[in-house]
Amino acid sequence: MQAPDSELSTQSPGNPLTLLELAGKSLLRDKDLAIAALETLPAELFPPLFMEAYTGGCNETLKAMVQAWPFAHLPLGGLAPIPNQKVLEAVLGGLDLLLAQKVRPR
Repeated sequence: MQAPDSELSTQSPGNPLTLLELAGKSLLRDKDLAIAALETLPAELFPPLFMEAYTGGCNETLKAMVQAWPFAHLPLGGLAPIPNQKVLEAVLGGLDLLLAQKVRPR
């Protein structure tokens, strides 16, 4: 699911999006580009991009992010309530594929 352009224009003047948030939204608008970028994405950008994909319902990107997650732990317990079942299925599907891999990414 792609983030609508209106999200950028609905921010209040007193609470503008950060450059990191804007970059994440822009990247997630193109699912194929977002997934391809995971190979070279710096590890410190994974958590904020994961949260943006999670809240934006970018399920295929979310699934690919789980598979490419560069850290030893994927802390799902601190996430806000699951927006819908498809998001949970994407995360679990990514974990399932990651566990099936013989060679771990990164």
